[in-house]
Amino acid sequence: MPIRRRELFALAGLGGSLSAPPLWAQAKAPLLMDGKKTLFQKVLTRPGALLAAKAGDAAGKPLEPFSVFFVYERAEAAGKPWLLVGAGSDGRTQGWLAADATVPWKHMITLSFAVPTNRERVLFFRARQGLTDFINADNAAAETSKLLKEIGAKGNLGPTHPVIAAEPDKFVDLQKQFYLLPVLEAASTVLKTGHRARVVKVASVTRDAPVAQPAQAVDNSTGIDNFNAAVVFVIDATSSMQPYIDRTRAAMEEVLKQAEAAKVGNRIRFGLVAFQDDPSKAKGMEYLAKVFADPNQTAREQFLAAIQGVKATQNSTRAYAEDSYAGLDDALRKINWNNFGGRYIVFISDASAREGNSPFASTKLSTDQMRAHAQERGVAIYAMHLKTPEGKADHALAEAQYKRLSAWPGKGALYFPVEAGDPARFEAGVKHMASALVDQVKAPQKTLAAPATAPAAKGDAVQESVDAVGRAMVLAFLGRQQGVKSPAMFEAWASDRDVRNREIPAFTVRVLLTKNQLSDLQSTVRRLVEAYEKTQLDPGSFFNQLRSAAVAMGRDPSKLGQGKAKNLEEAGLMGEYLEGLPYQSQVMGIDFSTWTNMSVGQSQAIIDNLKSLVALYQRFHDDVDRWVKLNPAASDGDKVFPVPIDSLP
Repeated sequence: MPIRRRELFALAGLGGSLSAPPLWAQAKAPLLMDGKKTLFQKVLTRPGALLAAKAGDAAGKPLEPFSVFFVYERAEAAGKPWLLVGAGSDGRTQGWLAADATVPWKHMITLSFAVPTNRERVLFFRARQGLTDFINADNAAAETSKLLKEIGAKGNLGPTHPVIAAEPDKFVDLQKQFYLLPVLEAASTVLKTGHRARVVKVASVTRDAPVAQPAQAVDNSTGIDNFNAAVVFVIDATSSMQPYIDRTRAAMEEVLKQAEAAKVGNRIRFGLVAFQDDPSKAKGMEYLAKVFADPNQTAREQFLAAIQGVKATQNSTRAYAEDSYAGLDDALRKINWNNFGGRYIVFISDASAREGNSPFASTKLSTDQMRAHAQERGVAIYAMHLKTPEGKADHALAEAQYKRLSAWPGKGALYFPVEAGDPARFEAGVKHMASALVDQVKAPQKTLAAPATAPAAKGDAVQESVDAVGRAMVLAFLGRQQGVKSPAMFEAWASDRDVRNREIPAFTVRVLLTKNQLSDLQSTVRRLVEAYEKTQLDPGSFFNQLRSAAVAMGRDPSKLGQGKAKNLEEAGLMGEYLEGLPYQSQVMGIDFSTWTNMSVGQSQAIIDNLKSLVALYQRFHDDVDRWVKLNPAASDGDKVFPVPIDSLP
């Protein structure tokens, strides 16, 4: 169901008779940011901040560093500026803070650590110059390894060292141990190598109060013997697939025996989801997508019985491309992945997938959005593409899709074609992949011990990919087991690129949106789709269509096409919460000239992407476990969702 405005009002606690003024109209509102109409001023508390009853009071309640507050008033007292603050925007204030005990947070943009597949851990520096000097040094990679070892042994490098802190040696799960690295400043720089990097000034914010830890040597092994994994097969069950379904069962019989012999049958569980087509619209279909075996509930015999029950339909589906993403969507949303450390989907099909723009696509998600959907849950997708002779004309399209679908941060595509669709080679491939995952669960210490930047193994792409992704999975599992948190530190500078490989990002960039803002964003993108589709037919109506969209969304239509406001960003059409971000998008910069010079294919690709984003935002809205409070005392209406910046229009 779509995000509805009335849900948002309910969150704000509206009530009473129609004749009575609503509660929110009586409540005091926080101060707006300069030049903004909808964005409130927020601050982060510095270490040592005290919450006073009155402005100018020397005494007060100690606050945790980097607590988030809304600003309601500004005043002068005791010779310096003070702020009246509240935990949320609901009009309730908690007290006064000295302005110099806070850090203004101008953008709701934050960073989280990227998946640690093949990259070095991030170092945080006291000063920007110290960071840029370091990353420009010829020995930066070797020096990083040396400093990380020192931090592991000592806990920190002392109060005068340029490096304040390091990323934890285990992965910090944003869902289990919520943290923020709010961006206070950002700047681009060109390194001596010619690579462009962005240096960012961040603060560290954790949901829980930081606990002082004694310096000790790093122990990666605590809890590792409990490492477990779920491997869910998402298999095409359309008319051509019965031989491969049978071969999957044969391969898995041997793999399950291997798991039992290794005494890890209780720590690696297998699941099965099959997809066909919409039975209400395609004759002879039994289901669109169906979970045959849930790894949370299915043991060895149950899994084998479940796969025995999967039968390919005798009828053809509505197009050669299949509704593959319906199966993936069911696997991601109907299976509880939180119970597992290793989270893997093995996707099997002989045809391309219906993109979100297809009238036959039930999910309305594009390939890129489906990948984001999976990776937000920490799930890696391995794509086994059956290149049968019958599908020769479809091979290039499917390969390009599945390489994008399976791209894993720091590793690349987890794509494994089966040439000629050879059933015997397919069975061997399934057996090899599943066996490698069993071995990983049997000996996760071996996976963890491998260097993060180890060179690719020669001749065994499957094993190399399982090792690379597995290391990230084990680190994430240990981080959750041990409650690893983001480092407690003050403001610091870091590079957004890996010190060894400048092509690998060190962070995932996110924007924190409230439910109101996410609803507004979804509505705005819908309106843009409508406007852009009309301008395809009549390019000269570009500004008129966007002005109509602006009116419908309560924006100021007079800015468009006049003065300097030639695109969505300058006109403020996208909402103030996206303005001024240091990371920009193609859509925000589209102007009349750019749009009219695009080919039909280029403009349609933008429209299709926007349509897929609408569907993705609905999934964010419905993912109740991911909504968080930046201050425990705030109301539910101030909860935010950490939206990846790649998922913005």
